[in-house]
Amino acid sequence: MFRHVEGLARYLLANKHDVNLAYSDVRGSTALYQLVDLLRARGGRCLNLAVSNAPEPRDFGALWKLRSFARYIRPDVIHSHSSKAGALGRALALLGVHGRYFYTPNAYYGLDSRSGFRSGLFNLTERALGMIGTTINVSHDEATFAREKLRISPRRIRVIHNPVDTARFTPADATRRIRARSQLGLAQDAIVLGAIGRISFQKDPHTLYRALVESFCAEPRLLLCHVGRGEMEKDIVELTCALQVEGRVVRHAYLEQPAWFYDAVDAVIMTSRYEGLPMTVLEAMACDLPLILSDAPGMGDILAAGLSHCWSAPVEDVAAFGVAICAWLSDIPLRRPRNHRQIVGARFTVEQCYGAVVAAYREEQ
Repeated sequence: MFRHVEGLARYLLANKHDVNLAYSDVRGSTALYQLVDLLRARGGRCLNLAVSNAPEPRDFGALWKLRSFARYIRPDVIHSHSSKAGALGRALALLGVHGRYFYTPNAYYGLDSRSGFRSGLFNLTERALGMIGTTINVSHDEATFAREKLRISPRRIRVIHNPVDTARFTPADATRRIRARSQLGLAQDAIVLGAIGRISFQKDPHTLYRALVESFCAEPRLLLCHVGRGEMEKDIVELTCALQVEGRVVRHAYLEQPAWFYDAVDAVIMTSRYEGLPMTVLEAMACDLPLILSDAPGMGDILAAGLSHCWSAPVEDVAAFGVAICAWLSDIPLRRPRNHRQIVGARFTVEQCYGAVVAAYREEQ
């Protein structure tokens, strides 16, 4: 989600728009602080709300600070990203703050079809706040959920895909590959399957690790490079030990240079239960890497794009993911030409996608 916000902010600045930012440093990063510094250097104002991504009592204080911030700036457009920011940002409309409201959920919490109090509360909140402003869904799966489950009016919904910076993410040559593998502690002659993302229920790392066991046995050069951190880290450490695959997994909590990951791996796997439209997959496509994906909500636009090297499996289906991994390994010696970067260039460029967001801002005037 942050890379989407960062990319949009930089695009707006490049096109001579004034940009202000309300953010939280609870899950901060160097890239976040660099963005804050850039916006301030360009005359923008930034407010640290210091809240987590879960509902909490301090949200009321954060909302009051955000109201004062918005009243001081008097923005033309208020664009919120993710569930927490979407709730706080759109609540400003109920507190008398004028502006054109936009919301990009980047994967609704209820997309995984869980039942229970928490899921029901999130869905009710999204339904109520969906009557404010325009919702920008990043995939058709997400928009379908918004219309059919949340019952948000179609006239309030736009589908605008996430973009990828094809100048920043490019296929690696031999020199970049050697350097990246050295940086990440990966053997130069290994076959590396990469996974990057928060270690959480949404990303379903249990299915990923269990699906790899058979392939680890069949292909001694196969390694998993897993980048991410999250609430399920302890579970994954224990599972790695239980499966006895410790020597076949290289983990990094965070990378300052995400391009290293794509330069180092031979393919990217994502076993998510649900997504919006994952930036990781688009970045891998820009780098012309093979993909192994769950057939999950949010993946439909990717799976229907006609990719030459994409294998899929049902959500939580360990056996099917194992088959998909084996199919990818069997395909490597064939050296078939790939079309992933070509498809990104036709459908998911920065100018196409962020340009469509700016056009939506203007149309709502």
